[in-house]
Amino acid sequence: MTRAPSADFVMERLLQEATREFPGWSFERDHSGWTAVHDETRLTRHSLAALRALLRVHRAARRG
Repeated sequence: MTRAPSADFVMERLLQEATREFPGWSFERDHSGWTAVHDETRLTRHSLAALRALLRVHRAARRG
């Protein structure tokens, strides 16, 4: 019988993916949700998925 991965394991993998997708950004979690910091830019969202979506928009706007 196989076991499902733990929630901590899944979150660690998602955090690793975010770090690879957004080099130079650091990620942290607290009571208000997830925060990404790069230089003096600080973005916070309720979930890591929402934060990654916002960072994609932010990246596209900076390139645009």
